[in-house]
Amino acid sequence: MEYQNICQGLTEMVDAYAARFRKAINKAEMGNLLPTQMQMIDFVVGLWPELAIITNSSNPADLDEVEEIAKNIESASLINKNVIAAATNPATAEVKELKAQILKLKAEIKEVKYIPREDRKIP
Repeated sequence: MEYQNICQGLTEMVDAYAARFRKAINKAEMGNLLPTQMQMIDFVVGLWPELAIITNSSNPADLDEVEEIAKNIESASLINKNVIAAATNPATAEVKELKAQILKLKAEIKEVKYIPREDRKIP
């Protein structure tokens, strides 16, 4: 069966994979004949491994829930990857260092500009 060979592409989002998966099931005219449990299993098997493991362990009730769980996991994963990338990006570290230097310089300027009252000369 063709639909069983469908896998999520390397850069494909879950919703695009789900659309292809559902289209293949409908094309094969198996949507109503194939038990829900088998549809769910086949869908999860085609997901990226990191999504499949967590999605499968969530114990979903139907294909819609499997898809929703996979999308949520994908979103969280992408957010985490972006946070980690930003934290480990050398440019980010450099910006933090420059901000610290600016704050230090501002404090030094403030210190130099400050003259106690008793030391001020009256013109």
